[in-house]
Amino acid sequence: MDATLADDRPLVSKGWIGSYGVMYLGINIAWSAPSQLLIANQILAWHPEDKEARFAFIMSLGGLLGLVVSPLVGILSDKTRTRFGRRAPWIVIGAVCAAASLVALAFSPNYVLLVIGWAAFQIFIAAAVNASQAIPPDRVSRQQYGVVSGVMGIGWTMALVVGTLLGESLPLVAAYLASAALLLALCVPYLIWHNKASVLPTQDDQVAESSALTAASRGAVMDAELVGGFTHRTETAARSLADYRDFMWVFISRLAATLGNTVALFYLLYYLRDHIKLADPDQGVLILTVIYAVVVIGASILSGRASDAAGVRKPFVFFSCLGLAGACLVMAFAHSFTAVIIAAVVLGASWGTFTAIDQALINQVLPYANTRGRDIGFMSMAVALPNLASPVLAAFALLVLGGYPGLYLISGLLAVIGAISVLAVRGSR
Repeated sequence: MDATLADDRPLVSKGWIGSYGVMYLGINIAWSAPSQLLIANQILAWHPEDKEARFAFIMSLGGLLGLVVSPLVGILSDKTRTRFGRRAPWIVIGAVCAAASLVALAFSPNYVLLVIGWAAFQIFIAAAVNASQAIPPDRVSRQQYGVVSGVMGIGWTMALVVGTLLGESLPLVAAYLASAALLLALCVPYLIWHNKASVLPTQDDQVAESSALTAASRGAVMDAELVGGFTHRTETAARSLADYRDFMWVFISRLAATLGNTVALFYLLYYLRDHIKLADPDQGVLILTVIYAVVVIGASILSGRASDAAGVRKPFVFFSCLGLAGACLVMAFAHSFTAVIIAAVVLGASWGTFTAIDQALINQVLPYANTRGRDIGFMSMAVALPNLASPVLAAFALLVLGGYPGLYLISGLLAVIGAISVLAVRGSR
């Protein structure tokens, strides 16, 4: 997106930001409750003997579908033209159909229908997530990108808490229905009162509708684009891979740290039930999630300010990765819930610091101004791939590497790889 166009936009109101944040919260609550507790409990009731493998399969399938559907919806919504804008129709379709899928999941009588229902849900919730994430670049002034991104981060973290609270405090069917209701209800304020403000013509629309371009000028523009495209391709081919050296090391660091964190959290309910022998593992997940979320938010705010004041990024990323490894080491050998709580505090502080500083480091190592969008899109795969791979790796570690100690040791090793990788970055402090 052209930064000049973004700077020319009027500032969005606090009401706009608030209603958008509420909508983003509702969309994330929808997947949080099922993935944190509900599906795991359903599988536990039906198949206690192989619950880990079945849970890994259904989560992996959902991650794969989300990875495929999200960019597809992005392409389709870019081409959508309605009086409600490009994104709102996909949010409505995604939210309504995802809510219907949650209702179906609530009444699934067996594992096969649970898999089908979860697959449908992941397709539709991916549509809503993608379309909602595309709204800020469409509408928000560049001066407010940070504020809106912060609201999105808070919404995502709070969704983990609310979703876990729903799963722990309500009966299974009621928790699914409440998740579906919140998904729809929290989307309403933005779609009704603030969506009109985001229905802006795109730059392509303005060019297409303009009568100022004559046939000759259009031909000149096409010629310039052909020459420019050829020149750009020639220059790109001549660029050395060395220009992407720091970028790739940051990618490896982010991939390893994210994978370690997602593997560490994947079997949390079963870990508390089978390894820690906690009497109420659902309540344990809720307690840990609340602690984790509060510490993540606090660490993100404090570390971001400290990093800006110090003018350095790498030490924060390095030590946050080591903190992740330390938390995993505690969980590998913990035999009490108190030890797990300590690990949750360390994990939350480390992950909050990592997520706050990692994005700043990414921005500093982008090699070319004219390929930032493409490069950031590639970097996002360092988050998407762990979400897809973590169920398989967690199941493998649990079954082959000696149970939960092996699982958490492999998570810690991944975090250490993330720490070592960031040290290889040369072009940033």
